Amino acid sequence: MGFNTPDHDTMAKFRDEAETNHKAYWAENGNGYQPTGKYFPGFESGWADACAALSSGNDIPGDVASWAKQRAQETGHTSEDDWEWEHGFKAGAEAAKQAGSN
Repeated sequence: MGFNTPDHDTMAKFRDEAETNHKAYWAENGNGYQPTGKYFPGFESGWADACAALSSGNDIPGDVASWAKQRAQETGHTSEDDWEWEHGFKAGAEAAKQAGSN
């Protein structure tokens, strides 16, 4: 199975769909919680990191949650509400793998 790096339009489509679902989830289940806006940049970081790994012949780590935490620390996303960035990162990494797999 190979990997073809998806173009920007494909990333935007996956990102927008994931962000819409994220906001809808919190609107329905969040008891007033409003997303912080960190999901979107987290998604894009996860997408970019996954594309870099996959296009170089590697796979993304099996434990995407730990990878997201590591990348959050490396990029300075260490406050208590940065869980949303990590959530976006995980979604972006998994979406990139899905979009580019053939």
